[in-house]
Amino acid sequence: MTRDQSMTTALYSILRRRALSIHTRLMMLTLATVLPLVAVGGVAIIRMVDDQNIKVEQGVGRTVDGLLGDVDRQIIAIEAELQVLAVSPSLQEEDLYHFYQQMNAALPLQGTSIALLDIKGQQLLNTNRPFGAPLPRSFNTEMSEHIVATGKPQVSDLIMGAVLHRPIVAVGVPVFRDGRVAFILAMGLGSEILSKLLHQPDLLPDWVVAIFDRKGIIVARNRELDRFLGKPAAPIIREAIKGPVESWIPNVTSEGIRVYSTFRRSAVTGWTAAIGVPREFVDIPRRRAQFLTFAGGGSVLALSLFLAWWMAQAIRRPVEALMAATEAVASGAPVGELNSGVRELNQVGDALRASAAALASHREQLEGTVALRTEELRSEIEARRQAEATLLQSQKMEAIGQLTGGVAHDFNNLLTIASGSLEMLEARISDERSLNLLRNAQSAISRGATLTTSLLAFARKQRLEPVLANLNSVILDMEEMLRRSIGPSVEIRHALAGELWPVEIDLGQIETALLNIAINARDAMPEGGILLFETANVSDPPLEEVAGHDCVLVSVHDTGTGMAPDVLERAFEPFFTTKEVGKGTGLGLSMVFGVVHQSGGAVRLRSELGRGTTVLIYLPRADQTALPLADTAGSACSSSDADAHILVVDDDAAVRWVTVESLKEAGYRVAEADSGSAALALLERDDPCDLVVMDHAMPGLSGKDTVRLARRARPELKVLFLSRYTAWEEAGGDIWLQKPFKTQALAEAVTRALQ
Repeated sequence: MTRDQSMTTALYSILRRRALSIHTRLMMLTLATVLPLVAVGGVAIIRMVDDQNIKVEQGVGRTVDGLLGDVDRQIIAIEAELQVLAVSPSLQEEDLYHFYQQMNAALPLQGTSIALLDIKGQQLLNTNRPFGAPLPRSFNTEMSEHIVATGKPQVSDLIMGAVLHRPIVAVGVPVFRDGRVAFILAMGLGSEILSKLLHQPDLLPDWVVAIFDRKGIIVARNRELDRFLGKPAAPIIREAIKGPVESWIPNVTSEGIRVYSTFRRSAVTGWTAAIGVPREFVDIPRRRAQFLTFAGGGSVLALSLFLAWWMAQAIRRPVEALMAATEAVASGAPVGELNSGVRELNQVGDALRASAAALASHREQLEGTVALRTEELRSEIEARRQAEATLLQSQKMEAIGQLTGGVAHDFNNLLTIASGSLEMLEARISDERSLNLLRNAQSAISRGATLTTSLLAFARKQRLEPVLANLNSVILDMEEMLRRSIGPSVEIRHALAGELWPVEIDLGQIETALLNIAINARDAMPEGGILLFETANVSDPPLEEVAGHDCVLVSVHDTGTGMAPDVLERAFEPFFTTKEVGKGTGLGLSMVFGVVHQSGGAVRLRSELGRGTTVLIYLPRADQTALPLADTAGSACSSSDADAHILVVDDDAAVRWVTVESLKEAGYRVAEADSGSAALALLERDDPCDLVVMDHAMPGLSGKDTVRLARRARPELKVLFLSRYTAWEEAGGDIWLQKPFKTQALAEAVTRALQ
């Protein structure tokens, strides 16, 4: 299929899903025709108004440029007049009286007053005071200092006149003598002189025009000058003045008039001229254009829609007749002859009538197919839900197993220290009372070791000794022990399969697991009941852990109280129990879970309240014909080994001390190291070493890595591994001993390793 065909198919599919009535389509056609015309007309009108506004903005900009030019020209003329006075012979000869007369003669041309100042700002002459009258020092020395420093004319910001005592601006020029500034000649201008420039014919009366000095202070204004003279501009204007001055921004004047303002800054004075045009002058034409656009366009659109509606009514009846025939086909009702007055619609009606009969014959067949497929989908969804729940539970149990293994890891070290210390202490105690206390402690340590064994079983971190076994025989051999453990109120029954496949399993662990299941079943049947053991051969069981393998199934069913769903979900968690305090540790089923999974199998629970519980254990079928049984403990230390040199390596100082002391009491010569690197350093010195007692899990170099490196130099090095829960297959052909251990077990393991 080509790309164009694909797009056509997709468009057709969309149109089928978005089917519209003829009435709606006519309305859409009208809207599609009229709306663009209305939009184009409205945009044209608004664009025309916007163009007019741009012309207004440009005109105002030219006006403010002209206004600023007038101000600059007046300032330049004042500077020129002052520079003429500055070279007057009377001033050069310091004939101040004649120069005072020249100042008065020049005053009417431009300004309010003329003053002669020395370079420190002290007034010497002022046209507003008689000649010889005492004069004050200038209030604003900033301009004077700038003229003296630069030797150039300077225009001040708005200042308070020292003689006139009112706001003025000053234009000052330097008076040179011998190439240095000797005096400053300044002309003061009242704001009324500058304000006259703001009343030009091209400035409309309702516009607001103002001039600001370099600090943003109002110097001149065309409206209410007395009210606003010397006051700072509004914050928005001060911010605008700091930025690009050729701008057009909305603003509100000091008297509250909403205007559009534009600014220009003088390169001569540094002042800023601003014109505010009332917003109505700009906005009213735009509002009128918008009103004309929406009102006129709306009227045209409404008229067009009315015409479309009228046309739709004319063709609605034939279409409704066709719709009625279509609904009859959908409902299975007979379809009569259609006479709509429209030839094409009559042909469609005949085709519908022919199709109705065929649809009725296929409807029942389709309903049956749909029902069958619905049931299949329901089964698939349920199977997927169960698989997801199984995966979630597996992940949860794995996480708990990691935590449990870590707890047992540290607990075993503590038990090793306590057990070894108590054994060595036992030989040093003679009174019976102290011995009883010590044996109570040893008994508690033994129970702790059993507890860590259960934890390691759940975490799948214990060492198994698998042998080839027939689970039927295992169950029958346990019957007498089970009867003693669960009592006479529970009847034990068997349903064992013939020719049961062999499995590889640690006999002690599977017996303990079945015993734990039986004890839990007994507790769930306080009034007695039936405990049924069943076995079967299962090919490719529907469990993820053993999928694709042949398995032997052992199911243990009781007729007890059963478990609620929330209890069933947590049944395998260590230390979870519903029994009363002191009647259970919560490690029975968790030990079953760990042993079965470590053996490569899977375990499941089925339970309902009031209908009992079934534990299903799947163990893989054995491939070997025979497996060797684990060796029993070796003999005690022989006298020939008593003087052997042994190196003890353990990162735990307390465990290392107990191990060293136990070996010393057995007569061995013992050295010690607290890490793999320290052990390598000792071995590299070629000191005699008949055996290394090595902790398997250490930070940095592990026990396995340390032995591998050491055997490069000493290939025949003998090693006894001490491990808390590490996988034992990693020890290779070396001897291993599980923590916690008794002194006797350590001695036997050392003897075996030396031999």
